[in-house]
Amino acid sequence: MYRFIHTFIRFIYYILNNGLIGLFKIIVGVLALSTLVYSSESVETQQNQIQTETTPALLISSELNQRDHEKTIEIYGQRNRALSEVDEETKKLLQVPGINGDPLAAIYSLPGVVIAGGDYGGQPAIRGSSPDDNAYYIDFMPAGYIFHAFGPSIFNENLVQKFELLPAAFDAQYGEATGGIIDVSLRDPRNQALAGVFDWSLLQTGMMVESGLSDSQAFYLSYRKSLLHLFIEENEKDEDGLTFYEAPQSDDYQAKYQWLIGNNQRLTISANGASDYTRANIARESEMGRADPEFIGDIYYDENFDSKGLRWEHFGENGGYLSVAFSLLNDQELLTYGDGQYIDQTYQEQFFRGYYQRNWLSKQKLTMGVELRQFDFDYRFDIVPYFCTDHQQDCESQRGTQIRDAAKLKQTTQALYATNLWQFSDSWAFDFGARAEYNDYTKEHIFMPRAGLKWFVSNDLTINTKLGKYTRFPDAETAIRLLGNPQIRSPLANHFSIGADYQFSALWALKLDLYVKDMSRLPLALSDDDPDYDLHYVNQMSGQAKGIEILLERDKADDWYAWASLSWSQSERTNDRTGETKEYYLDTPLIFNLVANYQWHEAWNMGIRLTIRDGQKYTPIIGLRPNDSFEGHYLPVYGELNGNTLPLYHRLDIQAEYQFAMWGMDAALTFAVINALGHKNVEGYFFAPDGNESLDNFKVEEQEGIEMFPAIGFKLHF
Repeated sequence: MYRFIHTFIRFIYYILNNGLIGLFKIIVGVLALSTLVYSSESVETQQNQIQTETTPALLISSELNQRDHEKTIEIYGQRNRALSEVDEETKKLLQVPGINGDPLAAIYSLPGVVIAGGDYGGQPAIRGSSPDDNAYYIDFMPAGYIFHAFGPSIFNENLVQKFELLPAAFDAQYGEATGGIIDVSLRDPRNQALAGVFDWSLLQTGMMVESGLSDSQAFYLSYRKSLLHLFIEENEKDEDGLTFYEAPQSDDYQAKYQWLIGNNQRLTISANGASDYTRANIARESEMGRADPEFIGDIYYDENFDSKGLRWEHFGENGGYLSVAFSLLNDQELLTYGDGQYIDQTYQEQFFRGYYQRNWLSKQKLTMGVELRQFDFDYRFDIVPYFCTDHQQDCESQRGTQIRDAAKLKQTTQALYATNLWQFSDSWAFDFGARAEYNDYTKEHIFMPRAGLKWFVSNDLTINTKLGKYTRFPDAETAIRLLGNPQIRSPLANHFSIGADYQFSALWALKLDLYVKDMSRLPLALSDDDPDYDLHYVNQMSGQAKGIEILLERDKADDWYAWASLSWSQSERTNDRTGETKEYYLDTPLIFNLVANYQWHEAWNMGIRLTIRDGQKYTPIIGLRPNDSFEGHYLPVYGELNGNTLPLYHRLDIQAEYQFAMWGMDAALTFAVINALGHKNVEGYFFAPDGNESLDNFKVEEQEGIEMFPAIGFKLHF
């Protein structure tokens, strides 16, 4: 399965490299109308407000920023007031250059985060963990996926109230993750006259409508659709032997209805969804067809998810808060390729969460929760399997015989958790709790203690430490019959972090965080030399990720703000059978990020983003061997696993926004240059056959990141 994913990533890279970059080459220097906004002013802001949790500065390592008021509910007047305005820190993230208004794309400007698929998209890898180790939440309920296959996140920028990155040692209310947590909160609807936002650009268009329904009820609805397919010719074979029948397309939607019941209750009904699809033909004479004959023929990819949720909240006295939520998630994926091979799978999940928190005893806050997660994984496939993981030297050597199957995997996870925050002195706070889970598929009872200790050394300096145990369900392909091992167990991880937060002036803050993640029971793919090869996968891989992160931040004042981060990390994996330890392919030792924004005067806003990082690890191609499955074709021979390092990566994005009035309405022009220095960032190397290759003559090509291109946008507010 990993081999197929790797090949498919290359296919997506080809789509974006030849479609997106080709498009930008056409529009260089051309004014691109990128956003047209229709909106009416909201009703007068209510004076009552509620703050449920302190928002950490820049949402980075939130444990560094919360003090004794952590997790408290501060009530001013109406307790259930809607949280309908965008968080101030999210507004800053929306202004990061090079993200096209996508707040979640700003996650790659934060320390310890790299994008697994390179500049053209993919899932985030957080602090040396695999992207599969992360969990995603929308309004504290599970999400199918939050990044499109073809690039941006699935969220309309007008609706994200805030998002939090929890890179390690997160609290007991979060489960199903051994890496990191990305928790997205969509804002509540504004109670106002009917208004809307229409967005249009050369790459995407969308519309949002929002309105109050009564004094206590309001809703919004957003829909967006990509336009990349309009710039790719269909039904014509290109010079590389690829024919698109349906060019890549994606869309997404969000909807929310909210009813404020009295002064202390809130009922919210929400719906979210997204889809990505494309259909093409890979010719025998194409580069991809020569390199991987398994994929010659038509290829069709279609994935979509829909999630519907209901949440009731009650705000009581003495910090009392009760939340009950239920959601239904349906995720479908269809892949067809090659000579009749296919994977057709449907994932349906029912999720229930209830939790209660209140102040009790002396300076203590107790949080208790229960979760029930049940999913049905229906699948059918007819494929030639490749038994390998992302820590495999040569997936092609792990080729099995063609398998057909259809079955259902049913699983239920029951979880209880409790956390108690105790401010036992003016200088010390102790946060301790645990999460207990039972998984009826793996038949595991897992108890996961978690704790944190804070020392408020002074008004300016806080030292904190956190630790915890974490687990997640095994990857589906390693757990199902025929392809995997139904007896496989859940991966585990132990997190530890210690850090400091020093506010050395009214505007400047320095944050330091050291972390260690110990991973165990990771899947090891077996080869036909192993006596238990029929199991395909066993829990005999382990790993460790460790690092240090430094963040220097300046709050907004004198018309500018900025942050800079430097992180060092090391990530490795160990084959527990052989004892051999190798660096992980996403190991990126040094990462530097700089983001700065300056309001030059009333009309001009300027911003820069600079990223410099070490190249990731890769396994070099050192030769060719005959492909025993396809006569006349060759397969690469690989050297030492992750034995080489890609060249240094650096990218500078710059942006300027000019605000002015047009016909009495607010308008803005945005000028941006992505990869302004035009640096060639190499993201990998691949075997590129041209039909003349032999054992002694072969070509290896570079896979490059995004090129330099300018973008010009226009906004008009009605």
